[in-house]
Amino acid sequence: MKLKNITGDSGQNSFSVDDFDPEKDGCIVVYVNKIAVACGVFRYYEPNTCEFKRMYSNRAGAGGFLLSHLEVEAFNRGYTKVLLSTRRVNTQAVRFYLRNSFNEIEPFGRYVGIEKSICFGKELST
Repeated sequence: MKLKNITGDSGQNSFSVDDFDPEKDGCIVVYVNKIAVACGVFRYYEPNTCEFKRMYSNRAGAGGFLLSHLEVEAFNRGYTKVLLSTRRVNTQAVRFYLRNSFNEIEPFGRYVGIEKSICFGKELST
């Protein structure tokens, strides 16, 4: 199912490829039989903290696999904390993050005052 069908917004207006810094940011795409089944990005937010963005999976198990690899890669780049936001209406994503040891946090950055958004955080370690 497309993000726009779940949340009413494709998310395209809040991302610019020109903002991607390969020194600080990372992107992972998960393939099964040469078909992309999951993807996600981590982006610099502030020293030692990154934000996970553009998380997507369309195959059972691929999301957890992707998340664990994003966490490892972010940690290997020096990040010790990760933040993320999703829409409250995206209950599948909310449950996924809670199942994967994320805790609800106060809204951060552009999500402050946005009632339809829910923010999560997690400490990263080896």
